[in-house]
Amino acid sequence: MSVALRSCFLLFAVFTFCSCASNKKDNPSEPRPKPKILVFYKTAGFFHSSIPVAITALQKLGAENNIHVDTTKVGASFNQLNLAQYKAVIFLSTTGDVLNDAQQQAFEHYIKDGNGFVGIHAATDTEYDWPWYNGLVGAYFNGHPAIQLATLHVSDKNHEATAFLPDTWQRTDEWYNFKDLNPDIRVLATLDEQSYSGGIHGDTHPITWYHTYQGGRSFYTAGGHTDESYQEPLFLQHLLGGIRYAMGDSQRETPPDPKPTYLWTNLLDQHLTHWNKFIGVPHYSVNLPGYPKGDGVTGTPIGLNQDPLNVFQVISENGLPVLHISGEIYGGLSTKLEFSNYHFKAEFKWGTRKYEPRLNDKRDSGILYHAKGNQGAFWNVWMLSHELQIQEADIGDYFGLGPSMTINAIFKNIEGESGWIYEPTAPSKLFGLNQPNGGRCRRRQNREKPLGQWNTIELICLGQKSIHVVNGEVVMVLEDSREWKLDGSWSPLVDGKIQLQSEAAEAYYRNIWIRPITEIPLEFRESRACQKGLAVNDKLIHTSRKRNGKEVALLSTHCLQTWIAKMRWSSKSGQNRFYSFERHESQPPTRQVSAL
Repeated sequence: MSVALRSCFLLFAVFTFCSCASNKKDNPSEPRPKPKILVFYKTAGFFHSSIPVAITALQKLGAENNIHVDTTKVGASFNQLNLAQYKAVIFLSTTGDVLNDAQQQAFEHYIKDGNGFVGIHAATDTEYDWPWYNGLVGAYFNGHPAIQLATLHVSDKNHEATAFLPDTWQRTDEWYNFKDLNPDIRVLATLDEQSYSGGIHGDTHPITWYHTYQGGRSFYTAGGHTDESYQEPLFLQHLLGGIRYAMGDSQRETPPDPKPTYLWTNLLDQHLTHWNKFIGVPHYSVNLPGYPKGDGVTGTPIGLNQDPLNVFQVISENGLPVLHISGEIYGGLSTKLEFSNYHFKAEFKWGTRKYEPRLNDKRDSGILYHAKGNQGAFWNVWMLSHELQIQEADIGDYFGLGPSMTINAIFKNIEGESGWIYEPTAPSKLFGLNQPNGGRCRRRQNREKPLGQWNTIELICLGQKSIHVVNGEVVMVLEDSREWKLDGSWSPLVDGKIQLQSEAAEAYYRNIWIRPITEIPLEFRESRACQKGLAVNDKLIHTSRKRNGKEVALLSTHCLQTWIAKMRWSSKSGQNRFYSFERHESQPPTRQVSAL
C-alpha cells in the first residue's frame, strides 16, 4: 500500500470513529423512571379533615421533586407484589385497625426488604394490637390538649428533615403526648412544654424522630393535624426531608442518644389522673361533722376517694400543677398502677401548718413504695410497704411498714438520738416491722434544705434493691426487699404502688416523674455509697437469694427482652411486671388489718 493510500485510509477511520462517537452522544439512553411512594390514608377511627389537603400537598411536593405519588385507602393494596414498586409508604393520619393479618405480614416483609415508612400525625393512633408496628412508628398516641401555638427545639440538624430549620421553631398544631416509646428512636426535635399547656413528658417531649428498623427506615412527625400545616413551607420541607430519608436518598445519620430522657412520664396533673385518695380516721380535734372520729389511728377511716376536707388537692404555681397536702387527716395518695424497676423523682417542701396528733412533733410525711394489699392495712390509712421517710431533719430514713429490707448499719448516737444508722461498710442488718432490729434505719447525713425550700427526692428501685437520694446525694442503699407470709416465710418484693402520705403536717410536691430502668443510673452507680453490691445488682434483676452464704442474682432474660422490645410495664400479676399507662381503677378495701 502506498503512503498516500495509507494516509487516506487512516483519515477515513478517524472520521468514522468520531462520527460514531458523536452519534452515540446525540442519542442518550431513556431516562430512569421516577421513584414511587404510596400514601395510605385509611381510617378506622377518627377521620382528620386535613387528609384531602395533605394529599394534594404531597402530590405537589412529589411533582416538584421528581417523585411519583400514589394514594390509597384500601388495605388490599398491602400485598407483596404491589408494595414492591414503592420506595416508601406514608401512613397519613391513619387511625385504628387498618390492616388485616395478611396485609400486616406483607408490610413487615416490605420493611425488612430495606424499604421505608413515614408516619404523619395520627399514624401513632393506629394498630394498637400490632407490637411490630409500635416498634416501627416509634410510639403510640396518648392524648392531646387543644390546638395551640408551641415552640419546638430542634435538637438534631444532621438530617434532611431538620437541617434547614431554625433552632427554635414556633408553629400551631395539635400536640400529641405518647406512650410505649421505642428506646431506639432518634429524636430530631422536642416540644417546649413551658410554651403551651397539656404536655406530660417534661423537659424532653419528642415530637419528630427517625430510626432504622428491621432492615428498613422509619420517620415520624406528630405535626399535620391542621389544614394550615400543609401550606407552611418549613413543614412541607420537613415532610420532604423525612420522605427522602425513608426512600433511602439521604445518607445523614447520627448515633442514638445513649440516655434517652423522653421515657420520663409526668405523674402529676390537675385532676390527679394517676392517683387514688384514701383518707384515714379523723382526729377528735378535726372539725368534720357527720364522720366518726378517733385518735387518728384507731377507728373507722373515711375511705377510698372520699376527701371532704381536700387533704390532697392540686393547686397552680406559675401555671404548673403543685400537689398540696394539708395534713389535717392522716391519708395516702396512691398510684392506680403498680411499678417495678423504676426511677422516681419529685420535688418536695414543707408548709407551715401542723395538726394533732403530731402538733408537738417533727413535721412528717413519706413516700411509700412497693405498697401492696388493702388500703388502710397500716394504722387504718396506709398500705403495707417500704417507706422513704419524709420527716423534718430525717429525709431519706427507712421505715418498714410490713415488708423488710437489709441495710448496712451500725448502732450509735447521732444528732442526739441513738439508733441504727446507715453505713456502707458496716455489716448488713434486717429491718422491718416486728424485726429484732426494729423497723427504722436512719440516713447517714442530713441533706435537707431549710424549711420552705424545695428539696429533690429520688427513689431508685431495681429488683430487690432500692436507693434513697436527697438533693442529689445517695443517703441510703437497701437490699433484699421481701414480703412476709402468714407462715413466717418470705418472698422477694420487687413491685407495688407508690403512696404519698398525709401525716399531720402541711406539705407540697411538684414535678413528680417516673421512668423505667434496666440498670442503676450511672450518676448513682458512681456514688461511694452505692459501690457495695453493684457488681451483682446493677442490671435488671428480679430476685436475689442467699445460697451457701453468697448472694446470687437471678436475671430474668425473658423479662429484659420483652421490656426492650415493647418498652411497656404492665400491672398484670406474675414475676415479670412492666408498666403500661392504661388506667386501672383500684377497688375499695374488703377488710382492715391492724399492723400494730
